[in-house]
Amino acid sequence: MATRILHVEANEDGTVGGTHRALEDLVLRVNRSKFEPVVLFYQDNVHVRTLRAHGIEVQLYDVERARERAIRQHGGRVRKLWDILGAITRRRRFLLANRIDLVHLNNSPKSGYDDWLPAARLIGIPFISFAMGDPILEPRIIRLAARRMDHVIAISDYMKAAMLRAGIREDRLTRVYLGVDAAALRAAVQRPAAATRSALGVPEDAVHVVMVGNIRRWKGQYVLLDALSAMPARTRERIHVSFVGAATVHDGEYQAELEALARASGSGNRVRFLGARNDVPTLLASADIAVHASVKKEPFGLVVPEAMAQGVAVVASKFGGPGEVIDPESHPPPRARDPGRVRYRAE
Repeated sequence: MATRILHVEANEDGTVGGTHRALEDLVLRVNRSKFEPVVLFYQDNVHVRTLRAHGIEVQLYDVERARERAIRQHGGRVRKLWDILGAITRRRRFLLANRIDLVHLNNSPKSGYDDWLPAARLIGIPFISFAMGDPILEPRIIRLAARRMDHVIAISDYMKAAMLRAGIREDRLTRVYLGVDAAALRAAVQRPAAATRSALGVPEDAVHVVMVGNIRRWKGQYVLLDALSAMPARTRERIHVSFVGAATVHDGEYQAELEALARASGSGNRVRFLGARNDVPTLLASADIAVHASVKKEPFGLVVPEAMAQGVAVVASKFGGPGEVIDPESHPPPRARDPGRVRYRAE
């Protein structure tokens, strides 16, 4: 009988990102004769349909989480404490009802230390977590809980070092880089680069810069716009920028700042905010340069190897994971010939 593994994706800010893509890649490639994945999302998202279409069991925990969030935000102290105990009970009941043999947190030890971990411990099943999010395990109760997990999988040496500093034993800690299926990414391109560029209004002789990442200040979109402003006008006029990623309700002010920066640089009509897209491989294939400009250390930066797999030149900050992916030996694979692409030299 296959081992039933519950994969919990706890992101609930209305966006999707690298953790979702990593989870989809993982569960679609497991040996289904040995492992039976059950994926639980805190919010509905595009990956729900994709996984179900491939025969993966998917559970949505959105109603329960909405009620829990309301209590955590507005309830009194006693009610909050009571609901924490209730959350453990509900998760224990879920694990038993769904015959779960192992729990895997997809984000970080922070995302289930106070509910999924004690629920798993109560019924005696193993518990593992990716270290894919915020590397700072604070307050102390989170560090103590993380040390009780059976294993933690860090997605970069940077994250492994952070987990060691948090006190996780080295024999319970493994570094495994996220994988990229280059052939599958290239097969997912829906149309020629020239057609994509034309649809975006990018001229054939322009430099198309694509930056993939949700609109958050720490992702550093403003760094790219500041660099654009510093360029000579002749160079700047040849550069078209496409930002790909969603902005939550909390990031609207930041996006407005970015739009103002683009106008102030004189590039307003050459900077596009495309929002959340389900055709990222196609957009990357149309790019001449992919930019990753996070201003704080990135746990991994999945878009960096994804762009490299498409044969796109990458400019990335050296913070965290990207500094491990890109090294002096890095070079992109040759790109397929595209009669609509124009080559040019930097000026």
